[in-house]
Amino acid sequence: MGSQNPYIDHLKQALDENGFEVDRSVARRAFADFLRKGLFSDTVILNWIENLPSRRFGILQTIFLMVWLPLLKIFRVKIIWIKHNKVSHTKKWFGISRMIQQTLERQADHIIVHATDAGITDPAKTLLIPHPSNTLPEDILPPNPTASPAIDLLIWGSILPYKGILEFLRYAKTDPLLQHLSIHIIGKCAPDYWRQLQQQAGSNITLVNKFVQEEELHHLFQQSRFILFTYNRQSVIASGVLADSLVACKRIIAPDCGAFRDMAQQQHFVSLFDDFAAISSLYRENYNNYNLSYTEVCEFVAQNSWYNMGSKIKKLLRAKTAIPLTNRIKISETP
Repeated sequence: MGSQNPYIDHLKQALDENGFEVDRSVARRAFADFLRKGLFSDTVILNWIENLPSRRFGILQTIFLMVWLPLLKIFRVKIIWIKHNKVSHTKKWFGISRMIQQTLERQADHIIVHATDAGITDPAKTLLIPHPSNTLPEDILPPNPTASPAIDLLIWGSILPYKGILEFLRYAKTDPLLQHLSIHIIGKCAPDYWRQLQQQAGSNITLVNKFVQEEELHHLFQQSRFILFTYNRQSVIASGVLADSLVACKRIIAPDCGAFRDMAQQQHFVSLFDDFAAISSLYRENYNNYNLSYTEVCEFVAQNSWYNMGSKIKKLLRAKTAIPLTNRIKISETP
């Protein structure tokens, strides 16, 4: 189905480039399309399927899903579940969403996660693949050691409640340092949530409600000292925005969870906080250490391309299932 998130299109292309026959169609009635084509596929890859209950007729579709997953197993269709979040970001029908996740943990042949902190109960069927980057090594912006960034903290990407921006703005009004830093927040946001953000933003905070184009984003990266993530630690595993932020070659300040923790421990690109109170300390500690190693960032994005993710899925299926590499794959998702 169609989605504002480019993840699915990138995944389809990566699998196609690795020799799979992928269903590239975009279905207006995606769940019906999944039911119709799933049994005739060698492999189905499920993304964000735990959000199904919040959709129109979602509870009815969930009932069908609970029946369909065992049926796929009977027909020897391989199920790959890409677990993007610890729990659904959608609070409506939260218990049913959690039930879907628990069912997938039992029914899936393979589970792909983008961080070690993913809450998986069966490590034997789990494959860790860092979130692929849309970035090529040649896209990385070389650090300018003589620059004097005008923006202290940059928050960018789609603005959604689970990203914790409203809570951060409320806290920032009480922090002596954050009250005076130049904080720039840009991304597309729903009207109701946007009004709440405006009510909490101090005079030192710039709010821009729009989808940011690549050229403007690169300009903001060059103007910024740090890139800040304020996500809810209880639900987030990984973030495409995190992977795409590496273009800036700037230090990232983020919560101690998921892919942020992995990138802090393994690549040292990220400085972690347990709560908002630690952000000021991290800012001071790294004030003159905000540029990342250009060589290390280029090496990381080269190793974690979308093509390489497709290659890892190919090796996964080849090693454990002996399915021919011209598999027919149906990819389903709910945005």
